[in-house]
Amino acid sequence: MSKKERRSKPDVHALVRKLSEQGKQLLDREIIAPLLPGGKIRIRLNGMVYEFKLRGKFSGWGRFRPVNEREVELLGEALPWERGTYLEQFPALRVILLWPDMSSRVPGAWWAIPFNESDAKQRFGLGARPLPVFLCDPTNGAERFERVITRVDGRTLWFEGPDTLADATHAEWLRDMAANIESLERFLPGLAGSERLALIYWQLRQVELANQGRGNEQEIAALEGNREQQRQWLQQEARRTPLERALRRALAKADAALHSFSEVPATENTPSYLVVEWSERGQNSRYRSMLDPGLTVVSSGICLSGRDRDFDLTSLVSVMSDSPWRAEE
Repeated sequence: MSKKERRSKPDVHALVRKLSEQGKQLLDREIIAPLLPGGKIRIRLNGMVYEFKLRGKFSGWGRFRPVNEREVELLGEALPWERGTYLEQFPALRVILLWPDMSSRVPGAWWAIPFNESDAKQRFGLGARPLPVFLCDPTNGAERFERVITRVDGRTLWFEGPDTLADATHAEWLRDMAANIESLERFLPGLAGSERLALIYWQLRQVELANQGRGNEQEIAALEGNREQQRQWLQQEARRTPLERALRRALAKADAALHSFSEVPATENTPSYLVVEWSERGQNSRYRSMLDPGLTVVSSGICLSGRDRDFDLTSLVSVMSDSPWRAEE
């Protein structure tokens, strides 16, 4: 008898018992994971991959518990440290955020380009074209032209947070130039090539908006390489223009200036809101405030004893200017 014949055959019953035991263990586990609308959650346990659908509706970072081998229920939103533990499993990639994708049904979806194109191409096969980044958090550093850390999960980029090694003055300069592009004479010294490219992408958006209805859509689409994406950017920009004017007017009444803003779409758990970055004229300090679509303050960024909603953007600036602690700075 050969060695192959003498080898013991696998115990099918033992394998079935093992899988059954793993299935019972699975039902006792709590799963931390990101979930996009209509998406699924996948986990690996003892070499086996399980895929779950959510009972109910939710999108974002959640804590889930399996109810069977195919479905999970939501226990609640994941805590920041739980999100961090999950993301640490995946390789990091630095990117420059361009703008939120307001046409997407995925909350927190932004377009971004890699900060280091050669690194992105070598490690992940990604080029310098805009890439979608998911679950970006404006309260945690997601803002136009900011350099942030993402984690690469296959072909999906998850937002982690701001890149602490980035020079904050670069993003501020880029936002200022985007708002006053006609005043651009030369680039800020020290800007990376990708940061310059980010501003060029922004200029292309303005060119397309200016050429709307003039038959140049095909030419602009060729520059970007994606006509559908161009139309989405155009729709978003058309929505942003009157809102930006309203914000600038509200701040100008209190002698303050708008630097940037982000629109955060509504989810099933939270309404839509704006994250506005502004400063008093002649002052270096910048503030971030959260507003509802009617420009009522949701969160001022300072302690107002729970009375944030008593203020609009104009009156908030006045409070900041007259506050005793502000005078001591």
